[in-house]
Amino acid sequence: MVARSLDVEVRRFERRDLRRVAEIERASFGQDAWQPKLFLAYWRASPELFLIAEDRSKSAGRGIAGYSIARIDWRGGDLESIAVDPPYRGRGVAQALLQATLVSLRSAGVGALRLMVSTANEPALRFYQRFGFVRVRKVKNYYGAGRDAWRMRLELRPK
Repeated sequence: MVARSLDVEVRRFERRDLRRVAEIERASFGQDAWQPKLFLAYWRASPELFLIAEDRSKSAGRGIAGYSIARIDWRGGDLESIAVDPPYRGRGVAQALLQATLVSLRSAGVGALRLMVSTANEPALRFYQRFGFVRVRKVKNYYGAGRDAWRMRLELRPK
C-alpha cells in the first residue's frame, strides 16, 4: 500500500485541541506520554510555537493529525516534542510541522534549533538528518536507565 500525501494545514494550538493532542501523545509515546497540564504550560509559555497539523483533505477522518512544540531561550530554539498520529505517519505531517517551526524560528532571528531523539529511533534520526540536523553528542540515560538520546542541532543562519 502506498500512503497518499495529505492536504495539511498547520496552525497554532487552541485549548480545545488538548484532548486530541493528548490522544496522539499516548499513541506515540505510551508510558512516556506527557500529562495534559504540561501541554498547557508550553502553550502558555510559547503559544506561537505550539503547532497543530490538520488533515484538510476531502477524506479527512479525525482532523488533527499531529502537533509540535518548540520554545526559544537565550541559546536558541528547542524542539520539545513532535508527534504524529500513527495512521497519518509517512504522509508529510511531521515535515509540515517542522517546516512551519523553522519558518517561525528564522523569522524570530533564532540561530539554531536543538532537539533530543532516542538513539534507538532510526526513523526519527533519518527524518531529522534529511533536514540537516547533525548529531552533537550522546546523552546517556536521557529517557531512563539504558535509554540514551542524541542531542541534535540545526544551524538556522548561514555561517
